[in-house]
Amino acid sequence: MSLFLGTAREIITPKVGACLYGYKPDWHSTSVADDLTAIAFYFKSEEKEALWISVTVCLLNTELMNDIRTQISEKTGVPFENIIISATHTHSGPNTSGEYGWGGIDEEYCNEIFIPSLLKISADAMISPVEVEMGIGIGNSDIGVNRREFFEDGKTYLGQNPWGCYNPQMTVIAFRDKEHKPVANMVHYGMHGTCAGSNYEISRDWSGVMCDMLEKDSKALTAFVTGPEGDVGPRLSNGHTTGNRDISYVYEIGNKAALDAVKIYKSIKVYNKSPRLDVAEREISIPLKDRYTREFAKNMLDTYYAGKTINLEGRMRAFFEKVIDSYNSDFEAKETREVPYNFLILGDLAIVTFPYEMFSEIGLRIAKFSPFPYTLSLACTNGSESYFVTESEICRGGYEINSFLYKDIQPFVDNADYYLIKNTLDDLKKLYKED
Repeated sequence: MSLFLGTAREIITPKVGACLYGYKPDWHSTSVADDLTAIAFYFKSEEKEALWISVTVCLLNTELMNDIRTQISEKTGVPFENIIISATHTHSGPNTSGEYGWGGIDEEYCNEIFIPSLLKISADAMISPVEVEMGIGIGNSDIGVNRREFFEDGKTYLGQNPWGCYNPQMTVIAFRDKEHKPVANMVHYGMHGTCAGSNYEISRDWSGVMCDMLEKDSKALTAFVTGPEGDVGPRLSNGHTTGNRDISYVYEIGNKAALDAVKIYKSIKVYNKSPRLDVAEREISIPLKDRYTREFAKNMLDTYYAGKTINLEGRMRAFFEKVIDSYNSDFEAKETREVPYNFLILGDLAIVTFPYEMFSEIGLRIAKFSPFPYTLSLACTNGSESYFVTESEICRGGYEINSFLYKDIQPFVDNADYYLIKNTLDDLKKLYKED
């Protein structure tokens, strides 16, 4: 069974002056530090095919992504469920997410640059795929650190928490043709793209520097895929996980990541000559809590969030208003919510994708108990549904926890991580047996 791979790349840099997404609304760019890109990988083996696309933006609105995947499917014939689009999570790119408190989707950018580019590379990648072999390299990189810093007042803020959970593993997936000529690489690591801080320069952030160096060294197209990064930020020399509006931190971390990626790439000695290809979309059923009471929502709104419009505080104000309004409507409570997610199987490698900013422990637990020799979880993929946290961290509160608890009128149960992991592992075991 042979695996064929086709690739394509387009520049997707917005016009200077476009709003940047990730810190505050109406944060307009003034220059371009490095071009943003979209890279497509088209996999085909016998009757199976899949499209995986990496886009160097922060987050992907779920409705927008479903529309784009539909358009790509109609243009290429690749089934909707076999199309995977991942954001690298740079906070120095355009708004393709749209969320109250952070500003609306940049529709002009999406319609004129983003969507046409994704349609183009999807078709271009399918033109002349070549038969490939696949190698996997694994190593550690200390560029990341848990960002949920505990302070003396007992509260949790964004910073550096050296004893907190994070996954130092960096994985390089390399593809070469039958003559051993490099074709393409993927690099997987779980960390926020916040090195530049709330700067005014368009940038792929640290992962762009890393990909450029590995691409130059290997002479093969290189893309980045984001692992669980919800509680992980760059280990910056300023003691934080967000830069001080200084692009130099992008190169500080990016160059370290690049050295690690090149080293790991060069460590690959064995290539699978005929890796199995499989792709699937599944749903996880996760239990829900009851909605918050009208009294609780009104108290929170009156006490803390009335008049708030920026970032999480603005979103929480809108959330509590929505809860209050639900008591004046025909709101129908549900017991569970179905969460779609995707699998991409390449030989001994299982890639599982989620539309969340997941905590690093979730990916570690999935990999630990997966039947596949290599299992990578992807965050920020095929949509954006806020943070997905671990039960053990809820008691500590903080930015990510509030994002998780106060998003939907009926929030997930506190141990939602258990259900997500269990269902994922059950599906991985079924897919493994099908091999």
